[in-house]
Amino acid sequence: MITFALYNLARNQDLQEKLHKILQESGEIDYNLTTSCTYLDAVIQETLRMYPPAAVMDREASEDYTLPGTEIVIPKGTDVQIPIVAIHMDPEFYPEPEMFDPERFMPENRDKLIPYTYLPFGAGPRNCIGMRFALLEAKLLLARMILSYRVSFTDKTIYPPKYVKAAGLLKFDPLLIRVEARS
Repeated sequence: MITFALYNLARNQDLQEKLHKILQESGEIDYNLTTSCTYLDAVIQETLRMYPPAAVMDREASEDYTLPGTEIVIPKGTDVQIPIVAIHMDPEFYPEPEMFDPERFMPENRDKLIPYTYLPFGAGPRNCIGMRFALLEAKLLLARMILSYRVSFTDKTIYPPKYVKAAGLLKFDPLLIRVEARS
């Protein structure tokens, strides 16, 4: 998650500087910052939209279910795969899905998000048990990194990142970026 956030911020210098400025004005990097800095949260959420940890989510129908507006029935006990990446990159749900746009997740735009089209940790009672801890860690680390360092692409950086075949989790070739201390 952090690698992809830094990669996206290296590609989008204006967004990196915006986050840096917001963090500088926010004061101490602590738990309160992770819950109050909406732009930091939006950067993490947009990163997870573009690069969710898992490509698909498997579920089993607990009862017969008729797809709304159809006569198609998913029988109880049927395994169902939910294509997380396909949903996250669908222009019907996220206009210009290839563009890194944290504004999608800002409070003033949340009403545009369609329920169950954002699934980096799953949804409902079976979502990831470690989600809150992972997000807290990611926000703290990203805030510290952006306050102390400037990231950018190098001549060896590949864009877009290249997928590597792997089962279940999304895997990519190494993402190379330059990290320089801020003065």
